[in-house]
Amino acid sequence: MSEIEFGNILYKLYHGEVKIEGAAVKDNKNCADLTVNELNPIECIRTLTKGSEGPTISAIASDLDITRPSTTVAVNKLCSKKMVSKEGSSSDGRSVRVKLTQKGEKAYSAHHSFQNNLVKDIKQSMSEDDYKALVTSLNTLKTILDSKLENIGEE
Repeated sequence: MSEIEFGNILYKLYHGEVKIEGAAVKDNKNCADLTVNELNPIECIRTLTKGSEGPTISAIASDLDITRPSTTVAVNKLCSKKMVSKEGSSSDGRSVRVKLTQKGEKAYSAHHSFQNNLVKDIKQSMSEDDYKALVTSLNTLKTILDSKLENIGEE
């Protein structure tokens, strides 16, 4: 397989997953007004929430590896869709904490369910050995891409 063919597979895998999830999102009443890209900050906020306090804009930006202004725009858009709320930090009055609303929690659950079902479908269509080999290969690929991302940050 040539490098171009391999690159095309990577491209089609990513865009295929996004397209499948986009269709699933539109069919789910809990997140029908969201885009697939808006699910990323929702997942991030849910993951970074500790107890009753949500993450800061800076923490979300860092986790998603996007700028703070872009994160603010994304959070404000999610606020307007009633998916998240913003409130002052109880420990630091200057910072803003972001939390999922009940509607945001439902969207997160729908997103999480979609991902679990997709993985289950993939796993069921493969032998156990093939699935283990795929996971090992994907972890190797992730390590390579993470290394390249680190190099971009150092330039």
